[in-house]
Amino acid sequence: MPMSLPRALGPVRLLVVFVVLLSLFLFRSYYLPSPDPEGEYGLSSPASFWKGSSSSSAAVEDAPDVDLEDSYYEVDEDPDSVAQLEEHAEDDPNHDPESEPKSEPDLDPEIDPEIDPEIDPEIDPEIDPEPEPEPEVESESTSPLESAPVSSPLPYPPDSRIPPCRRLPGADKVVVMVKTGATEVFARVPEQLVTLAQCVPNFMVFSDMEQQVGEFRIQDALDGIGQEYKENHDDFRFYNEIHAAHVAHGDVSVLGSDKAWALDKWKNIPMLHKAYVEYPDAEWFVTIDADTYLSWANLLLLLDRMDPDEPLYAGCVYWHGPTAFAQGGTGYLLSRNAVQRFEEIRTPEKIADWEKETSTICCGDVMLGVAMSQAGVSVSGAWPMFQVDPPSGFVWSDTVWCTPAITWHHVHSYEVEGLWQFEKEWINKTWDDEDPGAVPYLYKDVFEDFIRPHITEQKKDWNNLSGDKTFTQPNEGHVKEDNDWDWKNDEEKQQMWDDLSEPEKKSIESIEDCRAACENDLQCMQFAWHPGTCKLSYSIKMGRPVDSKDECTSGWMIDRVEQFNSARSECGEVSWKVG
Repeated sequence: MPMSLPRALGPVRLLVVFVVLLSLFLFRSYYLPSPDPEGEYGLSSPASFWKGSSSSSAAVEDAPDVDLEDSYYEVDEDPDSVAQLEEHAEDDPNHDPESEPKSEPDLDPEIDPEIDPEIDPEIDPEIDPEPEPEPEVESESTSPLESAPVSSPLPYPPDSRIPPCRRLPGADKVVVMVKTGATEVFARVPEQLVTLAQCVPNFMVFSDMEQQVGEFRIQDALDGIGQEYKENHDDFRFYNEIHAAHVAHGDVSVLGSDKAWALDKWKNIPMLHKAYVEYPDAEWFVTIDADTYLSWANLLLLLDRMDPDEPLYAGCVYWHGPTAFAQGGTGYLLSRNAVQRFEEIRTPEKIADWEKETSTICCGDVMLGVAMSQAGVSVSGAWPMFQVDPPSGFVWSDTVWCTPAITWHHVHSYEVEGLWQFEKEWINKTWDDEDPGAVPYLYKDVFEDFIRPHITEQKKDWNNLSGDKTFTQPNEGHVKEDNDWDWKNDEEKQQMWDDLSEPEKKSIESIEDCRAACENDLQCMQFAWHPGTCKLSYSIKMGRPVDSKDECTSGWMIDRVEQFNSARSECGEVSWKVG
């Protein structure tokens, strides 16, 4: 007796079920709202600029009745196709409308209700839940940025949750190179990886040894240096030492810092070439040291005002003999055109000349200045946007007040954290959906938001780096003052003391007497005292905490600081001057 299918499972009916199931899998995400590829930047919301995936979660909580799974995928059923299938099904002699299965929600076939703790055991799996209403279908011409309210944007699929600061205008056109050494990789690089690297799509770290920090690769900038130097030059004895120690699982961080500094000068030229080889289509190449903080949003705003096809090499300009160069610690930038000119003259003969000169010169940033000069690219000044001090040692003055801050050098880890938080808050509070990240923060903003709230009448265990005037009585074993007083001879120091007035001599006795000396000098803005010494300053500095054993206390003339700030509260045109 031939076998036959049950009436409810006739061939046509099976075809209908198969086509419907196929449509579920092929077209389930047809109505998924996604960033408009033609839309500008594809940003989700202002609050998510620096907050990454956590802000996406917050957006989901704010969105009314949004289900993550349903918002990612929507079933697409063509009404005409379904109607045609139903007509053919009715012509089937085995078709029984009463036996048609009811429509069910799209359940994951791998979920077993009896063992999955997410399934309510009290729900009878044979009872169909009441179907939810179909969501309204947006027209294909409407982008999510136009249709979704800013306060409750629909969540994007997980693979598009790139930190929005990576999607700022021009972000993908910039290569950022961080220069470091094997002895300080784990002391300096992690803070760059958890801050700046989150926003820079083309991020590279160069050292004198290839290492791995988490999932991030640190590249050896020196692996291509000529063997004659690697085998014979004193600087590369240290290079070989750290490599041997690393292979033996030793702690390279305890090896000599002076030797590491000497080896550092070999990196600038080869790392620029390596970056160009890896990113030949980049428009800008920026180099910083591992102890430099880079304001990413401000940098992009600066680059947007310049032409990458012009030969630009810019930073904080220093001189070494006849060579003008951009100081490496403050950071420097090179345009695509400048790097291409450098690459054009980078011949084996020129590389040999550069390595020979590097073997006798002091610094790698000087050598880069030499190479760029030979390529026909002169250096341009970008101070104070690129400058040498951290916020703690920065001098707040008229010359910087209305200029964007782009780099801070010699920053400590706690300053990196503070600047990172300040910059995130600044971007979030100045956000504009139509022009994201378009408001630069100026030095005046750093002062008002980052510095001024922490300036008080007096701070114990704090050194505010005062030192324009030093009142101290020279004696044997005097502590170092870290200013010009230290470099004077004994006779000069004694003469300075003898020339002081009685109130100035009394200022060394207590913090109150030191404050009185500052108050009597109408130009004095702040003061610092430790037993036996009072120092005054005519400019404002923040300074930093010190060990209690130093017995250092600092103070500011608050009324004068307020007067300084209020007189400069507003800026007209922002200064982006380069050159």
